[in-house]
Amino acid sequence: MSSQKAAPLNLSVRFVRSIGVKKAVPFEKAGVRTLRDLLLFFPRRYLDRTHTTQLNSLQGPSNGEITVIGTIADTREVKAKGKTRYEAILEDGSGGAIKLVWFRRTNQIKKWIKFGYTAAFSGVVKQFGFELQMAHPEVTYLSKGEAEDLKSGSGRWVALYPGGKEFENAGLDARGLRKLMERIIGEFGNSITEMWSTELLNRFNLMPIREALNAVHRPHNQQELEKGLERFKFDELVFLQLMWGYTRYKRKQKESGIAYPQVGDQTRDLINKKLPFDLTNAQKRVLREIWNDMTSPHPMSRLLQGDVGSGKTVVALIAMSIAVENGYQAALMAPTEILAEQHYLTSRKFLEGLGVQVYLLTGSTKAAERKEILPRLDSGEPCIVIGTHAIIQDSVILPNLGLTVIDEQHRFGVAQRQKLMDPGLKQKPDVLVMTATPIPRSLALTMYGDLEVSRLDEMPPGRGKITTQAINGDNQRDDLYRRIRKRLEKGGRAYIIFPLVEESEKLDLQAAVEGREELINGPLKGLPVELLHGRMKMDEKEAAMQKFASGQAAALVSTTVVEVGVDVPEATEMVIEHSERFGLSQLHQLRGRVGRGGNDSRCYLVGYPPVTEVARSRIKTMINTLDGFVIAEEDLRLRGSGDVFGTRQHGMPELKFADIVNDQQLLMRARHAADELINKDVTLRTWPELREAFQEMAKDKMQWIKVG
Repeated sequence: MSSQKAAPLNLSVRFVRSIGVKKAVPFEKAGVRTLRDLLLFFPRRYLDRTHTTQLNSLQGPSNGEITVIGTIADTREVKAKGKTRYEAILEDGSGGAIKLVWFRRTNQIKKWIKFGYTAAFSGVVKQFGFELQMAHPEVTYLSKGEAEDLKSGSGRWVALYPGGKEFENAGLDARGLRKLMERIIGEFGNSITEMWSTELLNRFNLMPIREALNAVHRPHNQQELEKGLERFKFDELVFLQLMWGYTRYKRKQKESGIAYPQVGDQTRDLINKKLPFDLTNAQKRVLREIWNDMTSPHPMSRLLQGDVGSGKTVVALIAMSIAVENGYQAALMAPTEILAEQHYLTSRKFLEGLGVQVYLLTGSTKAAERKEILPRLDSGEPCIVIGTHAIIQDSVILPNLGLTVIDEQHRFGVAQRQKLMDPGLKQKPDVLVMTATPIPRSLALTMYGDLEVSRLDEMPPGRGKITTQAINGDNQRDDLYRRIRKRLEKGGRAYIIFPLVEESEKLDLQAAVEGREELINGPLKGLPVELLHGRMKMDEKEAAMQKFASGQAAALVSTTVVEVGVDVPEATEMVIEHSERFGLSQLHQLRGRVGRGGNDSRCYLVGYPPVTEVARSRIKTMINTLDGFVIAEEDLRLRGSGDVFGTRQHGMPELKFADIVNDQQLLMRARHAADELINKDVTLRTWPELREAFQEMAKDKMQWIKVG
């Protein structure tokens, strides 16, 4: 390492020796803009001797991809039926041989796949007649020494970097890219400095940064590679947890909140007289946790998560009642007008006669109503205001805001949530974040690391059993609707959901409208069928929901606006058309609309071929379990961490190395390490290199991390 050079890590790749402007272009398109990015441009896979196959051991076609190291012994170009293919015979000195075949780019292939060319060829072996062939293999050029090292097992692994056409156009094929990265690591590996002290490296069992860099770029074995990768994963996870930990500490130590003095007769009457049911033990436990936060002089920041129908709305309503009873305003922000309206109607029903003023503010609120509502809010009048993002417009002033409830918060942008959670008041409001989507622990620690978590893990009594069934839309749909019609004729009620065809409200609306027309002129002819979608006016939506809730309509054809918040206990049938297009979380939310009364219910997942393997896995999961937390874990596994609940929202740190699906244990280690560091020295001045690295990473994130 003595020949290595130190260089500024923010140096543009264009000015890194051996790269220049032309070769920098594909790197920049891949997000590699600085020397630091370049050093952290890790291989996508590796070749090692344990994954190579000797040709004399091949007895037939392979079941998966294999890698063969050999030399081209013969080549020929074959023209047949107006098409050209290029063939080469590969030998590896073991006495065996195999034919390599290319059907595309033959002019380029024949320029470098020539007699005597030595390389590693990776692909699937198939049998044609009496010959074994590998079509369009992935080719990794090997020098004679590299080939011998890999065959003998004496050399290290060969790294394969993310390349492609952009790199090839810049003169960097797989071999050239590997040689370039060898040179970069050799010359500039010392530019990365160690941020952990020797004490902390030992304390957290971490590989030193420069060793880790070499272990990832030039590993000798799997264990060394995993230990090197672990270091980079741990660093970014511990930075994320340090940000959350710092936010929690700052809020508890410095931010001034509201200490609510009492729970009065209004809230007691709501619980004991107005609610038509007893609270579950889980609801009582969560309310105690919320009340403990509300009596504290520090702002509450709590995540309330629970399965569909577990009673989150009632818990939030009781918390809002406490705020109003103590002279403050409470605001509830929902992602859709339908959900906001449902919360508004539920709140008015339960609070009727208790003297609590409840306002609804959405994009559909008429100008005359807004003109009446806004001055009352501006006056600081203790009240509850429920709405969509309309309540965070500049014209809406809540000078006496004491409690903010954000429902299905992952559907809002970070800036939208920031405005309601921190409206600029001297005393910051308490914040209760709700989600009807159960969240795996690893994801909760990543997304909501600054929040205390309350979990409703008990369902209210008296709910019916839900049976889930997969239906083949091509040949079982007619029979399904015949069965549903019989139940509707006996007084049952059914939701029939049509999917979002594209990211377009008009097409979404069109699917539902056309679906209803097909049903009322076909299998449900003569039955009252209502239509519900997001583009309807508020009074039209209320009328449709009222007819369905009262039984005047036997079926409700809808888009996914009924996913959350709609509560009709008498509904026992849920049909989800084109269920293969829905995600697991959405399917679970939709199924939660039935089984809310005492009667057994059914959910039919209607799929239309071709159904992908991922879609089959989702449907199988839905059939096998009703547990939202089990479903959430499976959803995370199927979709990966980058596509769930908006983890790529603006301002959130993107995980480059770690994967919260597969690195849950490492995430927990990082959480404990961050807490230990903050508890010992919240300023991190004890470890100046760590402090500097953390400040550099967090400088653009801290304003968002507390609401992310």
